[in-house]
Amino acid sequence: MKQWLFKPCNYGFKKTLKWFSDLKIKGIENIPSEGPYIVAPNHISNLDPPIIASILPRPPVFLAKKELFSFPLVSFLLRSYGAYPIDRSGKDNKAITWVTSKLITDKKIAIMFPEGTRSKRGGLIKGQPGVSKLAIEYNLPIVPIALSGTENLQNPLRVLKPSAQIKLNIGKPFIVDKQKINKLSPISAIFSITNEIMTRISKMLPLEERGFYKDISSEKFSYTKEII
Repeated sequence: MKQWLFKPCNYGFKKTLKWFSDLKIKGIENIPSEGPYIVAPNHISNLDPPIIASILPRPPVFLAKKELFSFPLVSFLLRSYGAYPIDRSGKDNKAITWVTSKLITDKKIAIMFPEGTRSKRGGLIKGQPGVSKLAIEYNLPIVPIALSGTENLQNPLRVLKPSAQIKLNIGKPFIVDKQKINKLSPISAIFSITNEIMTRISKMLPLEERGFYKDISSEKFSYTKEII
């Protein structure tokens, strides 16, 4: 399905953010202008996907919980925006095949939250293996993004307050170091890459928002390498 709804929604959302919020972006030069890649942000608000999408050079695709697609009209609109349903109760091969095709065949940008779900308390929760598996198998670049403040927009009326402060810190894109990761078992490789993805996000967040990763002090990344 074509993303015909993305352009008008994205335009309107950009205007809303500009007029009624204090959006600060750091590291915009780290967003690649072409090629397929995964954007990997922390997840603290239902508005995170359109906020991230508003700073990207091309319409992205993303996975959303299948419960949002229960009503035909809502499902149609979400798909027209670029979303696809995923069953979070177990491994959803159909959803993974869809996003893989968009990345590899269509050369799309995919927004994928490595935590797998929204953090209810604001701090980082333990990363899940989905992003790591794709990055390892297809050698896809990952752009880490640290979001702060979007949790204050859970009530749609809050965005109308000029005091709504949103911060996006964009890290440098990186890829899996195949030479090093191939020395690990598949399970260890996925665990290590997931940990490094989450650590890169954590390093860009204030200490009080690092949650599960607040005690990580080492800045050494053994199995991933920056490409800029």
